[in-house]
Amino acid sequence: MFDLDYTLIKQEIESEICKEHDLHPEFVKTDEGFGIKACCDPFRIELVQKSEKMIEEQTEKLLDKIMKDMFKE
Repeated sequence: MFDLDYTLIKQEIESEICKEHDLHPEFVKTDEGFGIKACCDPFRIELVQKSEKMIEEQTEKLLDKIMKDMFKE
């Protein structure tokens, strides 16, 4: 399989600030993927949705690259 670049996702997520508590979240890489520690559940849910979208975009780019590389002569 392939590894995603979690550095970009981590930087993007940790740059966010909770509108209610004015705190930054913490992005934690785990064996299963990653976790997000946030000051409140609504903020964490928002960040999880954002990170899922970023992972989806990265995966699409990687698959496009793999497909292009497969059909190179």
